Amino acid sequence: MPRTKQIEKQDILGAAAEVVRQKGEQALTVRNIAAQLGCSTQPLYYEFANIDQLRAELLPYVREHYLQFRCSNYKAFGRHFLNFARQEKELFRFVYLRRRNPGETLLDDVNCEETVRLLAKNLEMPAQTARAMHRQMQFRCYGLGAMLATCYCEMTQEEIERELTEFYCMILRHYKGITDDAQLQYWLERSRNLIQ
Repeated sequence: MPRTKQIEKQDILGAAAEVVRQKGEQALTVRNIAAQLGCSTQPLYYEFANIDQLRAELLPYVREHYLQFRCSNYKAFGRHFLNFARQEKELFRFVYLRRRNPGETLLDDVNCEETVRLLAKNLEMPAQTARAMHRQMQFRCYGLGAMLATCYCEMTQEEIERELTEFYCMILRHYKGITDDAQLQYWLERSRNLIQ
Protein backbone atom coordinates (compact mmCIF):
# COMPACT_ATOMS: atom_id res chain seq x y z
CA MET A 1 0.00 0.00 0.00
CA PRO A 2 1.47 3.42 -0.97
CA ARG A 3 2.39 5.83 1.80
CA THR A 4 0.06 8.78 2.18
CA LYS A 5 1.52 12.16 1.52
CA GLN A 6 1.97 13.96 4.85
CA ILE A 7 3.33 17.34 3.74
CA GLU A 8 1.12 19.25 1.35
CA LYS A 9 2.07 22.07 -1.02
CA GLN A 10 0.27 24.60 1.22
CA ASP A 11 2.34 23.43 4.21
CA ILE A 12 5.53 24.04 2.25
CA LEU A 13 4.40 27.51 1.14
CA GLY A 14 3.41 28.36 4.71
CA ALA A 15 6.82 27.24 5.97
CA ALA A 16 8.54 29.22 3.20
CA ALA A 17 6.59 32.34 4.17
CA GLU A 18 7.65 31.79 7.78
CA VAL A 19 11.32 31.49 6.75
CA VAL A 20 11.04 34.82 4.92
CA ARG A 21 9.21 36.43 7.88
CA GLN A 22 11.89 35.35 10.36
CA LYS A 23 15.11 35.55 8.35
CA GLY A 24 14.45 37.45 5.13
CA GLU A 25 14.33 36.37 1.50
CA GLN A 26 18.04 35.56 1.39
CA ALA A 27 17.34 32.65 3.79
CA LEU A 28 14.78 31.09 1.44
CA THR A 29 16.47 27.79 0.67
CA VAL A 30 15.15 24.26 0.38
CA ARG A 31 17.10 23.26 3.50
CA ASN A 32 15.76 26.12 5.59
CA ILE A 33 12.18 25.41 4.52
CA ALA A 34 12.63 21.69 5.27
CA ALA A 35 14.05 22.60 8.69
CA GLN A 36 11.02 24.83 9.33
CA LEU A 37 8.79 21.86 8.48
CA GLY A 38 10.93 19.40 10.43
CA CYS A 39 11.39 17.09 7.45
CA SER A 40 13.88 16.16 4.75
CA THR A 41 14.11 18.09 1.50
CA GLN A 42 12.40 15.27 -0.44
CA PRO A 43 8.78 16.52 0.05
CA LEU A 44 9.80 19.94 -1.30
CA TYR A 45 11.29 18.47 -4.45
CA TYR A 46 8.20 16.29 -4.84
CA GLU A 47 5.99 19.42 -4.98
CA PHE A 48 8.39 21.89 -6.66
CA ALA A 49 10.92 21.27 -9.40
CA ASN A 50 13.31 23.83 -7.90
CA ILE A 51 13.53 26.82 -5.57
CA ASP A 52 12.63 29.23 -8.39
CA GLN A 53 9.29 27.50 -8.91
CA LEU A 54 8.68 27.63 -5.17
CA ARG A 55 9.49 31.37 -5.08
CA ALA A 56 7.10 32.00 -7.98
CA GLU A 57 4.26 30.25 -6.15
CA LEU A 58 5.15 31.87 -2.83
CA LEU A 59 4.35 35.36 -4.11
CA PRO A 60 0.63 34.70 -4.75
CA TYR A 61 0.51 32.68 -1.51
CA VAL A 62 1.75 35.64 0.53
CA ARG A 63 -0.63 38.01 -1.27
CA GLU A 64 -3.56 35.70 -0.59
CA HIS A 65 -2.74 35.03 3.06
CA TYR A 66 -1.43 38.41 4.15
CA LEU A 67 -2.87 41.01 1.76
CA GLN A 68 -6.48 40.00 1.21
CA PHE A 69 -8.89 42.13 3.20
CA ARG A 70 -12.39 43.51 2.81
CA CYS A 71 -12.74 47.11 3.83
CA SER A 72 -15.87 49.13 4.38
CA ASN A 73 -14.04 52.45 4.09
CA TYR A 74 -11.34 53.77 1.83
CA LYS A 75 -8.84 54.65 4.54
CA ALA A 76 -8.77 51.04 5.74
CA PHE A 77 -7.05 49.92 2.51
CA GLY A 78 -4.09 52.19 3.22
CA ARG A 79 -4.09 51.29 6.91
CA HIS A 80 -3.89 47.55 6.19
CA PHE A 81 -1.16 48.01 3.59
CA LEU A 82 0.98 50.20 5.87
CA ASN A 83 0.49 47.93 8.87
CA PHE A 84 1.64 45.02 6.71
CA ALA A 85 4.79 47.02 5.86
CA ARG A 86 5.32 47.95 9.50
CA GLN A 87 4.62 44.55 11.06
CA GLU A 88 5.79 42.17 8.32
CA LYS A 89 8.88 43.96 7.05
CA GLU A 90 10.52 40.93 5.42
CA LEU A 91 7.34 39.76 3.69
CA PHE A 92 6.70 43.31 2.45
CA ARG A 93 10.22 43.38 1.01
CA PHE A 94 9.66 40.00 -0.62
CA VAL A 95 6.43 41.12 -2.29
CA TYR A 96 7.20 44.75 -3.15
CA LEU A 97 10.93 45.47 -3.00
CA ARG A 98 12.42 42.98 -5.40
CA ARG A 99 13.22 42.72 -9.07
CA ARG A 100 10.07 42.18 -11.11
CA ASN A 101 9.49 39.61 -13.82
CA PRO A 102 8.42 41.02 -17.21
CA GLY A 103 4.70 41.75 -17.22
CA GLU A 104 4.36 41.58 -13.43
CA THR A 105 2.48 44.51 -11.93
CA LEU A 106 4.29 46.88 -9.61
CA LEU A 107 1.48 47.43 -7.13
CA ASP A 108 -0.76 44.81 -5.60
CA ASP A 109 -4.13 45.56 -7.23
CA VAL A 110 -6.10 42.64 -5.86
CA ASN A 111 -9.27 44.72 -5.47
CA CYS A 112 -8.24 47.79 -7.48
CA GLU A 113 -11.04 47.87 -10.05
CA GLU A 114 -13.71 47.25 -7.42
CA THR A 115 -12.24 50.02 -5.28
CA VAL A 116 -12.18 52.40 -8.24
CA ARG A 117 -15.81 51.54 -9.02
CA LEU A 118 -16.89 52.22 -5.43
CA LEU A 119 -14.92 55.47 -5.27
CA ALA A 120 -16.43 56.66 -8.53
CA LYS A 121 -19.92 55.83 -7.28
CA ASN A 122 -19.57 57.31 -3.78
CA LEU A 123 -17.66 60.41 -4.86
CA GLU A 124 -19.78 60.95 -7.96
CA MET A 125 -16.84 61.14 -10.34
CA PRO A 126 -15.91 59.46 -13.61
CA ALA A 127 -14.11 56.12 -13.28
CA GLN A 128 -11.03 57.62 -14.96
CA THR A 129 -10.82 60.33 -12.27
CA ALA A 130 -11.38 57.80 -9.47
CA ARG A 131 -8.64 55.61 -10.97
CA ALA A 132 -6.18 58.55 -11.07
CA MET A 133 -7.04 59.46 -7.48
CA HIS A 134 -6.65 55.88 -6.30
CA ARG A 135 -3.30 55.63 -8.10
CA GLN A 136 -2.03 58.68 -6.22
CA MET A 137 -3.05 57.05 -2.96
CA GLN A 138 -1.30 53.83 -4.00
CA PHE A 139 1.91 55.71 -4.80
CA ARG A 140 1.86 57.45 -1.42
CA CYS A 141 1.18 54.21 0.45
CA TYR A 142 3.81 52.31 -1.52
CA GLY A 143 6.42 54.96 -0.70
CA LEU A 144 5.52 55.01 2.98
CA GLY A 145 5.41 51.22 3.04
CA ALA A 146 8.91 51.00 1.57
CA MET A 147 10.18 53.47 4.18
CA LEU A 148 8.56 51.47 7.01
CA ALA A 149 9.75 48.08 5.74
CA THR A 150 13.35 49.25 5.30
CA CYS A 151 13.40 51.01 8.69
CA TYR A 152 13.99 54.36 6.98
CA CYS A 153 11.35 55.66 9.36
CA GLU A 154 9.13 54.34 12.11
CA MET A 155 5.51 55.37 12.49
CA THR A 156 3.00 54.66 15.22
CA GLN A 157 -0.55 53.66 14.38
CA GLU A 158 -1.64 57.22 15.18
CA GLU A 159 0.96 58.68 12.83
CA ILE A 160 -0.17 56.33 10.06
CA GLU A 161 -3.78 57.39 10.59
CA ARG A 162 -2.83 61.07 10.51
CA GLU A 163 -0.67 60.68 7.38
CA LEU A 164 -3.41 58.82 5.52
CA THR A 165 -6.02 61.41 6.49
CA GLU A 166 -3.86 64.40 5.52
CA PHE A 167 -2.91 62.99 2.15
CA TYR A 168 -6.42 61.79 1.37
CA CYS A 169 -7.78 65.27 2.15
CA MET A 170 -5.23 66.78 -0.24
CA ILE A 171 -6.05 64.49 -3.14
CA LEU A 172 -9.79 64.68 -2.46
CA ARG A 173 -9.61 68.48 -2.61
CA HIS A 174 -7.69 68.26 -5.87
CA TYR A 175 -9.77 65.66 -7.70
CA LYS A 176 -13.15 67.00 -6.52
CA GLY A 177 -12.22 70.68 -6.84
CA ILE A 178 -13.14 71.29 -3.19
CA THR A 179 -12.66 74.85 -1.97
CA ASP A 180 -14.16 74.89 1.54
CA ASP A 181 -14.12 72.72 4.67
CA ALA A 182 -17.86 72.02 4.64
CA GLN A 183 -17.57 70.47 1.18
CA LEU A 184 -14.51 68.51 2.30
CA GLN A 185 -16.38 67.06 5.30
CA TYR A 186 -19.29 66.05 3.09
CA TRP A 187 -17.06 64.14 0.65
CA LEU A 188 -14.98 62.63 3.47
CA GLU A 189 -18.18 61.21 4.90
CA ARG A 190 -19.16 59.84 1.48
CA SER A 191 -15.85 57.98 1.21
CA ARG A 192 -15.97 56.60 4.76
CA ASN A 193 -18.44 53.93 3.79
CA LEU A 194 -17.88 52.26 0.48
CA ILE A 195 -21.41 51.36 -0.48
CA GLN A 196 -21.83 48.27 -2.64
